[in-house]
Amino acid sequence: MSAPINKNEFAFKLPEMLSYHSTWDDADYEPALPRQRRNWLPRVVTGPMRVITKLAERHRVMNELARLSDRELADLGMSRYDIPRVFDTEFAAEHAGRGIGRS
Repeated sequence: MSAPINKNEFAFKLPEMLSYHSTWDDADYEPALPRQRRNWLPRVVTGPMRVITKLAERHRVMNELARLSDRELADLGMSRYDIPRVFDTEFAAEHAGRGIGRS
């Protein structure tokens, strides 16, 4: 074998490597957790902006689906009646439960 380290040597040294840890308890470092926001103002400002952004995205997708022909919608497994229901959670669960398009 022309490799400077063969398979048996590598397997023997693997547990000694610094980046190898089986659990967080024996790690040499603490994992960096994201800081929690303490200020309520950013949540108050970003909450309505998030709703407006989702609403705009919903209208964009619905307009894009409305521009498709009936044949293209049928290829997606939809009809014109289904377009307003695309974002309805009950419809999505029912559609996913049918198993359409699954192998």
